[in-house]
Amino acid sequence: MIDLSVDNSGETCTLILSGSITIQHATQLKEALLEGISAAKRLMVNLSDLERTDLAVIQLIYAAHRSLMEKGKTLEVEGAIPEAWYATIKEAGYSGCINTNDNCGLWTGEGN
Repeated sequence: MIDLSVDNSGETCTLILSGSITIQHATQLKEALLEGISAAKRLMVNLSDLERTDLAVIQLIYAAHRSLMEKGKTLEVEGAIPEAWYATIKEAGYSGCINTNDNCGLWTGEGN
């Protein structure tokens, strides 16, 4: 499930991903991320109930993170990052090689 909500102040947008989110959800996820990037200064991502994901989802979240940084906005993690997330990064060969400011812990597992 993909759920996006924006607070009344326009400061924070929360994106919750739960269950199995894969390439079949790429269009819906891309639309939610674009809305979140334009709607608020801070995008909170909650992956704590994510059970399965794939490279398409990793790439979309990474692109959103880069876009937010370029706009002076932030991406933050709300809740725990599940092992399924890190397993997908490792399987794709991205473990430790994504060169970005990882203050949220999504790419290295540090900072959350």
